[in-house]
Amino acid sequence: LPVQSAITQPRPGAAVPAGELTVKGYAWSGGGREVVRVDVSLDGGRSWQVARLAGERPVPGRAWAWALWELRAPVA
Repeated sequence: LPVQSAITQPRPGAAVPAGELTVKGYAWSGGGREVVRVDVSLDGGRSWQVARLAGERPVPGRAWAWALWELRAPVA
């Protein structure tokens, strides 16, 4: 399956102050395959940034849970 993910922070509709924004979420891929990368767009898909995966790396072929990710990026 293609990687699926959800954003958990900031909440939908939240006001975001200018400066550095932290975006957090989780991702999963299914079939025991690990998530190796999460790309995040903050401008509607014009550009993408690679998020940092958090936590321990699973044993290959045994990734049966979601992976947490985080991205810190400047916003105007």
